[in-house]
Amino acid sequence: MEQVDKTINLIKENKWIHYGIIIAIGIILSLPLVNIQIRDTHDGVLHLLRLIGTVDTLKIGQIPPLVNQNYCNGAGYAMNLFYAPMVTYIPLIIKLVTNSYAVALKIFGGIAIILSGITMYQFMYSVTKNRIIAIFSSIFYMVAPYKLANVYKRYAIGEFTASIFIPFVFMGLYNLFEQKGEKHYFIAIGAIGLALSHSVTTEYIALFSLVYILLNIKKIKEKNVLKNIIVNVLFIILITLFFYLPLLEATSSADYTITNNEKMMTNGESAQANTISFTELFVFNNSRQEGWEVTVIIGIITSAILISTVFVGKKVKNEYRSFYMINIIFALVSIFMASILFPWKIMPNFLCKLQFPWRMIGFSTFFISFICGINLYIIVKELAKKDTIRLLLIIILSTTMIAESIFIMSKFYTKDNSLDEKYEASILENPKISHLRINRDYMPYKALVLQNTYVLEREDKTYVLNGNTEIIEENKNNLNDVIKIHNAKKGDILEFPYYYYVGYELKIETEQGKENTYTLIESDNGYLSYVFDEDMENATITISYKGTIIQKISYMISAVSVILFAVYVIFYIIKENKKLEKVNDKKLF
Repeated sequence: MEQVDKTINLIKENKWIHYGIIIAIGIILSLPLVNIQIRDTHDGVLHLLRLIGTVDTLKIGQIPPLVNQNYCNGAGYAMNLFYAPMVTYIPLIIKLVTNSYAVALKIFGGIAIILSGITMYQFMYSVTKNRIIAIFSSIFYMVAPYKLANVYKRYAIGEFTASIFIPFVFMGLYNLFEQKGEKHYFIAIGAIGLALSHSVTTEYIALFSLVYILLNIKKIKEKNVLKNIIVNVLFIILITLFFYLPLLEATSSADYTITNNEKMMTNGESAQANTISFTELFVFNNSRQEGWEVTVIIGIITSAILISTVFVGKKVKNEYRSFYMINIIFALVSIFMASILFPWKIMPNFLCKLQFPWRMIGFSTFFISFICGINLYIIVKELAKKDTIRLLLIIILSTTMIAESIFIMSKFYTKDNSLDEKYEASILENPKISHLRINRDYMPYKALVLQNTYVLEREDKTYVLNGNTEIIEENKNNLNDVIKIHNAKKGDILEFPYYYYVGYELKIETEQGKENTYTLIESDNGYLSYVFDEDMENATITISYKGTIIQKISYMISAVSVILFAVYVIFYIIKENKKLEKVNDKKLF
């Protein structure tokens, strides 16, 4: 009996055993991925094409690989200019040890499930200093059906990757306001991870964080709190600058589909149409369009533990009771915003960027996991007095939750297990594909309007839109095009076979050997265009994608900022370790 007690105590207090449990549960939850075809998920095609296209672009020496040379029939498609980089490059690293892009994405999904459990564990332990509560919350966070559906059915890679970093943001905030603030840098770590994973999640977590800061506004005056907030914000901005500054440069130069509220369904009316009923929190919804089902089910045990808040809430420790209450409020607000009762029609467009209000269930999952971890600890402690009974009860509950989630995910299994293999092979064999075979979120909006007419019929060559300029010869090679022209007159307009993005360079060499760089504009069709400002009898025009000065500067700033941030974090870790050493020295005497 004494040995049993020692074993149970070891299980209760050893963090490495807990990490092992989290990894084991994560592997179990990831097993259904074997029967999932990425090609058959909501966003799977986009992510397969994004990875294949990135490698394709790297092969021609474009670093960073922002504009793919083959997609949209060779018009150049800037997927990586607009899409968060973390969810592109990490799966590509995994691809180095697999023979399939789809398998790499599946592995990444499984890793994300496990890492989200680990970060949730670290967050909960930092708040409660209780490893049992931490492991409970971690399990609730990992088995949440909506969170798993983001992997299995939607393959919403940005959203489920962001779930890894949400705990770090609140870990840093809680440490700053409720503890000594020695780990406030987790605010920046979490926010940087979010920003480089999923913009919508970043926006909403920023709003929740702002509310939390306002609720603690009186503590802003305390030593170093305001300074540390400013430092974290600066590091967040500077380190993510390499992604967001080129993005802002691009969207300020032209209109793209992704910035069009109507096409992207990022207005109040579209958001209102995608709300959920409260019954969907408990019953799987079969009424949605076939193939686009999404589960927002909370789960039977999670729902029961959440309801128990009414009875066990008063037993929550005073040290973190206020934070517990804030999580309850945030969870209820998230669910309310996902529901049909929320007035999305009158909300500003920046809130409607999430497109589908049921995404708010992802945020509620995080807050609910915090609440349920604490609630379950209190319930188990009250119901069972012996550790062996408590352990048995925990095993039963955990097994039931895992089984429930896997059962729900089983609705998303794919019958044809060769979809991914066939699709990858078709793209690798024929990398030049039509714009109609890819998402069009990053097309110039002018081109999107003409996608079924002008863009569909357009040949892969330079057009004379105005004037009598003669094109003698053209040699287009990926994102480089050399055109020899004759008899160009001032005011003549050429349209080149590339979508309009900043970063292309236009050079014209005249027959006298004079060479100048000229400014490109967007044509009425969404392509690169040039208006001659002088007559030219014979000349050679060269178009090439070089990137912009802003892109290059932003990469340098971010690289330097990463180094400075690493030094900053190391400084705080050393400082904290020295404090601990002094405390331990005092205890010895």
